[in-house]
Amino acid sequence: MPSESLPPAVILVVDDEEAVSLLVARFLTHLGYSVLQAANGEDALAIVRLRQPPVDLVLSDVVMPGMDGTELAGWILTECPGPAVLLMTGQLPEEIERVNVQGRIVRVLRKPLNLDQLQELLRAMLYLFLPDDRGDPPQRAV
Repeated sequence: MPSESLPPAVILVVDDEEAVSLLVARFLTHLGYSVLQAANGEDALAIVRLRQPPVDLVLSDVVMPGMDGTELAGWILTECPGPAVLLMTGQLPEEIERVNVQGRIVRVLRKPLNLDQLQELLRAMLYLFLPDDRGDPPQRAV
């Protein structure tokens, strides 16, 4: 049953590991989000550029063949106004919780994902980035 306290949103899950992508997508769908999936950065960028209604948040793995997650985040943050970006990895040192992507700070979640932590972080980020009920524009500070 979806949580009523979560804002409605379209989330794009980007991971080259199909099992991870499916698990995260099912969890987010269960929470009530609309979920899209991409297996790599190039496909994800194409979805973000063309998607109507727009993607609200991109949840991307960092380590992927071709365009990695930090490159994808850089393209999205400079080229596609709108989506928030959240990275996930098991490859960076554990103490790294944020990375600087072209002058913008992007949060990093550890793999294996703590689904409760993911849910809380999504709630906080989407409240910052989505318009409120009055249609006011989203805030852009993180």
